[in-house]
Amino acid sequence: MKRSLIAMVAIWCTLMVACSRESKQERSVQTTTGNQSTTAPPSQEAAKRDKALVRVVDAMPGQPAVDAFSGDSRIFSHVTYKTVTPYAELPDDRQRLTLKPADQLQALAENSENFSGGKHYTLIAMPSSAKDAKPELRVLADDLTPPKSGKAKVRFINASPDAGEVDVYMKDKNDKLFKGVNYKSEAGYTEIDPASTPVELRPDGKKQPFLTLPQFNFEPDKTYTIVMMGRAKNHQLDAITVEDQFVGFSARK
Repeated sequence: MKRSLIAMVAIWCTLMVACSRESKQERSVQTTTGNQSTTAPPSQEAAKRDKALVRVVDAMPGQPAVDAFSGDSRIFSHVTYKTVTPYAELPDDRQRLTLKPADQLQALAENSENFSGGKHYTLIAMPSSAKDAKPELRVLADDLTPPKSGKAKVRFINASPDAGEVDVYMKDKNDKLFKGVNYKSEAGYTEIDPASTPVELRPDGKKQPFLTLPQFNFEPDKTYTIVMMGRAKNHQLDAITVEDQFVGFSARK
């Protein structure tokens, strides 16, 4: 328990330092998912406007499209399963977040969160439990600061309600990236050497993977988020990869 508390404090301190650095970034962030790319404004510009940057990932299999609201304002429309929206700007204070069926009025899920100017956040819509498909809205802080020179940065999010704890391996190297990641949890970012390898998502402590992501290129100076979703039952798991990188030039000389 003591070791766990120390680890949690260490992660919190790391996040606080990263958040401070993030709001000072002067370059735009380009996000790529599959063949789609979008660009968000520099964190420093958003911070000057007292805005946070927020995106939504739909991890609810078999559910209709949803709209996402902040207060009474619709921020995203017709978000479908495995979709990653672009970043949108929200005021840097406490926001009431709501998911609704597309073009309908009733709320499916709600959350409330304090957002900080110039920071990035990912909202994940996922089933509330293995037995209940009712959506839940989870808010995660992104750390969009550059990795060390020549390194890649990666994190893993477990959004599958029945897969249990998950280990993440780089198959060709048999290197463990993350161990025992629980449902609704994320493994904090880790920096790695660039590599080209399949990525295996395995039940905790097992060698046989749930799911293998084919040849995966971890490129230097990029940040990756792997989200596992769907259900392990009947082999209905899916995964998406979100790639973030800085583009353009810093204003500083």
